[in-house]
Amino acid sequence: MKTSTVTTMIAVFLIICINGLQAQTTQPKLNQVELMKQLVGIWQANVGKDTIEVWECQQYGKAFIVNVHKVIKGQKIPLYVNNLGFDSKEDKFKGYTLWSDGAYSTWIGLYNTEKKFSTDMVQDLNPKTTYAKFESVIENPKEWTWKALNKDGVKISEVKFIKVE
Repeated sequence: MKTSTVTTMIAVFLIICINGLQAQTTQPKLNQVELMKQLVGIWQANVGKDTIEVWECQQYGKAFIVNVHKVIKGQKIPLYVNNLGFDSKEDKFKGYTLWSDGAYSTWIGLYNTEKKFSTDMVQDLNPKTTYAKFESVIENPKEWTWKALNKDGVKISEVKFIKVE
């Protein structure tokens, strides 16, 4: 009797393990650095009356630098420089934004899909201190949409960028 109980328990355990293994699907790991190359170039968006925002994104090894400025009534005004480094241990980008007034902000982000980049704005790269979120969705090689969200994921604003170079 004792042997049949142990045998039954082992059989049930093996069935549970096999079913659990069959239910798991492995998704291919996204090449984050390769996907970020989609944004290399010069992009612009109309953000207000007589106001254009320009993002100049360039690759710097496995990192990226984005210079952002606005053109208001034809006058170029610096906004910020965004430095993106890739953390291979976490498989995420980490960014440091230096604003033209000397302030800074940090963020952590990754491509969830080949076309969607999600970002959490955090204090000093601490993932537990999210205070805002952003999403970039690449529509096609010539346009992408940038969404600003509050920390709960509710959309605050949305801007469409067009590649100019």
